[in-house]
Amino acid sequence: MKLLRDFTEDLETVRTTLGCDFAIISHIDKSDYEVAAVNSELSHVKLGAHFEIQDTYCNAVVETKNTVIYDKVGAIKAMVLHPIYTAMQLEAYIGEPLRVSNKIVGTLNFSGFMPKKPAFNAADIQIVKALAKKVEAAIDPTSV
Repeated sequence: MKLLRDFTEDLETVRTTLGCDFAIISHIDKSDYEVAAVNSELSHVKLGAHFEIQDTYCNAVVETKNTVIYDKVGAIKAMVLHPIYTAMQLEAYIGEPLRVSNKIVGTLNFSGFMPKKPAFNAADIQIVKALAKKVEAAIDPTSV
């Protein structure tokens, strides 16, 4: 997926506002999840990295076609064996689908190692949705 502009500053601003460790714009093609942009002070996730979509929290975003929020993954019995939880123990997550021509082509997501306290709220969701709209507008439609 080709982005027609750089989102480094936007990702960092929203990531720090939400108190998260990672901000990712992903490109999803069938079962492939590719990191199209990333912002983090840590080196756990690299630009261009590929994962199986079912091994990511973003899989729920694709399946529900909607915003997905986890404030404390470790408290959700069905999630503690999730591959990304067992690999990284990411506790907080908010993800939003990215669409081109009404087709989900990726996600905008923010995650963190600590539970989200206070929990993600309506203002947080609006910030994520607003940035998702900007990202969608900057996706080269010929690249998806």
